[in-house]
Amino acid sequence: MAEDPIRERILQHCETSLRAIDGTGAYHTALAGVARGRQVPKEDPADLPAAFLQEGDESFAQDTNLLVTRTLPVSVEVLLRSTAADLPTRANRAAADVERALTADPTCGGLAKRTDITGIAITHDEAPGVLASVRCDFTIEYFTRRGDPASTG
Repeated sequence: MAEDPIRERILQHCETSLRAIDGTGAYHTALAGVARGRQVPKEDPADLPAAFLQEGDESFAQDTNLLVTRTLPVSVEVLLRSTAADLPTRANRAAADVERALTADPTCGGLAKRTDITGIAITHDEAPGVLASVRCDFTIEYFTRRGDPASTG
C-alpha cells in the first residue's frame, strides 16, 4: 500500500494534537469531539465544545534542488455553548488551547519546517443554540521532493 502524502500525515498530526485538549494540564477546555471538515453541531449540549479542522488551498514554490516548498493553510473552529456570563473568557481560553496544541510541536512530528498562527476570530451568537465560534488560522510549511508528495524534502 502506498504511503499517505505528507499533507495528509500533517493533518492527522493536527487532529491528534487537538484531541489532547481535554481540560487537564495546560488546557482550560475539554473538547467533546474533534472532526475534519465543517459539520453542523448537534442539539445535545454534550456534543460541545467541538473542534473542526479545515484545510485550505496549498501554495507551492519550487527550487533548483528538486524540492517543493509547500504552504498549507489550516483553520480550527471551536464551537462553544454556554449560559454562563463568562463566555468571552471561555472563548479566549479555547483559542489559547488550540494555539497551544497546534504549536507545541511546530514540526508536526518532523514532517514540517514550521507551524505559525496567523489569526484568531471569535464570533458570538453564531447560530441558534451555539453561543460562540472561535476560529484559529495557521500556516504549515513543509517540503517534498518534486513529483513525490509522500516524501519529505
